[in-house]
Amino acid sequence: MTAQMYICLGLFVFLIGGYVLAPKLHTTNGVVALCAIILTAWSGLVEPKAVLANFANANVLLITGMFIVAAGFNRTQAVTKLSNLVLKIAGGNFTVMMAGYLLVTFLLSNLIPSPVAVFTIMSPMLAASCEAAGISPSKAMFAMGLVVVGTCGVLPVGSGAVMFATQNGYLESYGYTDYQMALLDPFKGRILSAVVIILYAIFIAPKTSPDQPTVPLQTTSTHAKGAAKPEPLDPAREFLGYFLFALTTLGLVFSSKLGLANWQVAMTGATLELVTGVLKPKEATNAIPFQVLLMLISALSVGGAMVACGLGDLIGNALANALGGTTNGYIIGAAFFIIPFILTQFMQNQSVQNIFIPIVILTCKSLGCNPVGPLVLLQAACLTAFLTPSATATVPLMMGAGGYDQTDLIKMGWLPSIIICVISVVCTMTLIPAF
Repeated sequence: MTAQMYICLGLFVFLIGGYVLAPKLHTTNGVVALCAIILTAWSGLVEPKAVLANFANANVLLITGMFIVAAGFNRTQAVTKLSNLVLKIAGGNFTVMMAGYLLVTFLLSNLIPSPVAVFTIMSPMLAASCEAAGISPSKAMFAMGLVVVGTCGVLPVGSGAVMFATQNGYLESYGYTDYQMALLDPFKGRILSAVVIILYAIFIAPKTSPDQPTVPLQTTSTHAKGAAKPEPLDPAREFLGYFLFALTTLGLVFSSKLGLANWQVAMTGATLELVTGVLKPKEATNAIPFQVLLMLISALSVGGAMVACGLGDLIGNALANALGGTTNGYIIGAAFFIIPFILTQFMQNQSVQNIFIPIVILTCKSLGCNPVGPLVLLQAACLTAFLTPSATATVPLMMGAGGYDQTDLIKMGWLPSIIICVISVVCTMTLIPAF
């Protein structure tokens, strides 16, 4: 290894170690990512202007625009209207009520780019319905958490509409552009497992959940008591909130046929949210996921350095040798599902995903195989995170709302975890083969 490779390896280890240790160091992944960006600029591995250019990367702009557009949709009364419809249709039947709530939850998990926000919105309404029906919330909350976490980003709308762009940004940063992820690839790889998760949550999860809370219930609301809610939009802006969200999503789906860049569609939609008054400037600013953007920019920067010095090829070759040069796509897919799945039960899922993205890409590059399927499986594995409260911020909320302890999580979660693993690997690697 050359001196440049050692410097680059140090940057890579710093980035990975920072993501793992950020909570213990009382900092955030965003701060770690920003440090990595600055260190890359100072390292001399890539030109500072190249690092600066990553801030204006097309995928960064696309993600920014889509989060603003999604915030505009969330500003409407859609959530309230959908919940009222569920209550009306259920008519007192618990299974029907659960089906209605979980289908709405699935929809919102694909429209609102925050599982925590979706659970916070839906769980109080589900708890109230359970109380009215004389049923303990402990019978229902794991099912809702399972859907919130396990089906997030499956549909090619909202945050799911930018997943392909994010992954293409990573492929670009690690110098493997022989393959590109299409908008519908994550949908193709994950839709069957999403259907199974929803059916499991409706019919089986309530039966495996405790009849009564194991520990005292806690509120799931993240709003301070007495905090003022934003005033409802007027009818014209309410309509515009729906219209702009639908128009932007359709624009992304048909952007290639329209001759438009994806970031152009998303940023136009975001601009119209502000111009029409659906969102106030402060609301739009609050919607921008700065930490996620910094993590992407750091990956682009460090990834560019790894490619420039040759470290990327070295790592990829080593991992390819560890897999024995296999050409069995199911083995490759299983490896990149099972290992992240285990780690994400003890680390924040976003951190695990960011750690493994370069490993997946560089290994597939060395094997000469299509990395799209393994990348989709990586996302699925990191979202199969409901066995411990360390996996994702949604799990502690679910535990509080359902009155669960760690033992309950293991009892309720082991079977769906195995089912999701098997279905995800078989379905994804069949529809998106490695070779």
